[in-house]
Parts: sequence; structure tokens; C-alpha cells
Amino acid sequence: MKVIKQQWLLDTAVHKWYLLTATLLFFGGCSNTFLITNTQQSLWLEQALFSRFLIFSLLIPSQMLLLLSTFRIRFQDIYIAGGRWIIWKQLKYRLIEILFFSLLPWAYGSLTGMLVNGWRPTLGTIAIEALIRCLYLILSCLALLLLTSFCFLISNRITAFLMGFVVNSFSFFLNVNHHVSLFYDFVVPKFGTILFSCFPIMLGLLLFLIVIVQQEISRKDL
Repeated sequence: MKVIKQQWLLDTAVHKWYLLTATLLFFGGCSNTFLITNTQQSLWLEQALFSRFLIFSLLIPSQMLLLLSTFRIRFQDIYIAGGRWIIWKQLKYRLIEILFFSLLPWAYGSLTGMLVNGWRPTLGTIAIEALIRCLYLILSCLALLLLTSFCFLISNRITAFLMGFVVNSFSFFLNVNHHVSLFYDFVVPKFGTILFSCFPIMLGLLLFLIVIVQQEISRKDL
């Protein structure tokens, strides 16, 4: 709780950026589902609820910028806590906060656009599938944020953003060209492929990223 309170107090200077990002993502998700009025049900998830282009160009870059602009390594925190473990706790707080302030407005905007556009019956028929694909999207965002965090720990903010964006772009390119992309496989046509193939790989990748980030924090000469 002390870590949460400390980080929240440190956020007073950047609360406006969280609000601006949340507003931008709300209207991004809303406009995407609102503008699509006629599409096949088989393509509806890909084009409406999980627009790859908007996720690639708006959602994920916004998350990376929020992380790199709010995550700080403070010497006094390490001295007071008596170890570098405090950095990992602070990073976990940042990751949860960023996912909350980005994905919740995105989802709320998308649902608002769908309801206004009359997509409620379509959503009702595939609600379970949409929720599982949404969970995969959350895991993808978390994995990219962990990767960006690792690059920041071993280099600097600019390099970290560029590396994260390159991986994001490459994965998007693979998915658009109908190849296995891992980070964008929440829109692959076959639902079973996500459930039994992509999910285990993504969970393994997340575990690997968590381990290397923790190791880098523990060994880094701060």
C-alpha cells in the first residue's frame, strides 16, 4: 500500500496526461465501432472491436509513452527500502495503472460505439469469444510493455520506445500478411487456434519477460 500511495502522489504532475490519453482512447475506440455500419459477422471482430490498425497506431504507442514518461528509478527509494526490489514493485504498479487507464476507456468507447451503431445483437452472439480475445489483447499489451521496460533498463527511453515500436510494427506486419504474429493473434480467424496454441505461447513469453526484467533490476548497477 505504501508503494501505491507513493506512486500516486508522484503522479500529480502527470495526471493530466493520463486523462488526455484516456479521452483520446475513448474516442478512438468509439469512432472505430461507430463508423463501421456494414460488415460480415466473420470480419466484425477484426474490423470493429479489434481494429488492428488503431491498436497498432494508437493504443499500444500510447501505453508505451505513458510507461516511459511515468516510470522513474529513484535512488532514495532504493536506499529507504534497502534493496532494488522496490523498483519491481513500482514497475508493477505502473503496468497495472497504464493498462487500466488505457484499456478501460478503449473498451468503454468501443462498447458505446457498438450500442449506438446497433451492434448489440451481434455482440451478444459472440460475447464469450470476444471476452477471450480481449484477454489475449491485454496479455499482448502487457508483454509489449514488459519488453519496453526491459529495453529502458538496459538503455534509455528513446531506444526503449523505438525497440518496442519496431516489435509492435513487425508483429502487425506479420498479422496483416496472414502469418503468425503472436502479439496480434487475437484476431486470427480460428478461435481454437487462439485458445489452444497462442495462449500457451503468450503465457510462456510473459513469464520469460517477467524473469528477465526482474533479473535486470536486481543486477543493474543503479
